[in-house]
Amino acid sequence: MSIAGDFSNTQLSSEQLTPLVALQLEPLARRYRLLRQGVNAVVFSVLWLILLLQWLQPWWELPANMLQVVKHALWLLPILGGLRALYCWHADKHKHFALREHDISYSSGIFFRKMITQPVVRVQHIELKQGPLERKAALARLQLFSAGGALHTFEIPGLHLTQAQQIRQFVLQHKDALQDEQQ
Repeated sequence: MSIAGDFSNTQLSSEQLTPLVALQLEPLARRYRLLRQGVNAVVFSVLWLILLLQWLQPWWELPANMLQVVKHALWLLPILGGLRALYCWHADKHKHFALREHDISYSSGIFFRKMITQPVVRVQHIELKQGPLERKAALARLQLFSAGGALHTFEIPGLHLTQAQQIRQFVLQHKDALQDEQQ
């Protein structure tokens, strides 16, 4: 608890502030991009095979309008899959994170850049998540929750499992230490 005489709120000029460009951002694991490309390829390949089987099946006659839709989808689906793969590849190259003593940041976006910074002391809890493919690739996602929100403030995908565990441990340890320091 502070005394009113200890309070200060000094005005800062924008020249005194450290630019965000000076923030040393780390890229996500390369395996993350490769995993996303593999999932994309499998999903679009399965969809294409289903359409091809629908086109080639001899058991029942497809209506003429449905036959046209399947025919167009057979060449359109690989194009869409390729465009999605290209977008994801470039989007994943623009995802970065930074961990500093008092905050953690996440940056993403190709066309519309977004950077989220969460002070460590405001982290209510932090979750380490892995799906089956992420477990196989030794990758993890960190979800940070701030006070007062039911949903996570932001998520950092594509971290090496050991790196995610270390960041989680750091945030949990320093959150309590920083709160004690402020009191």
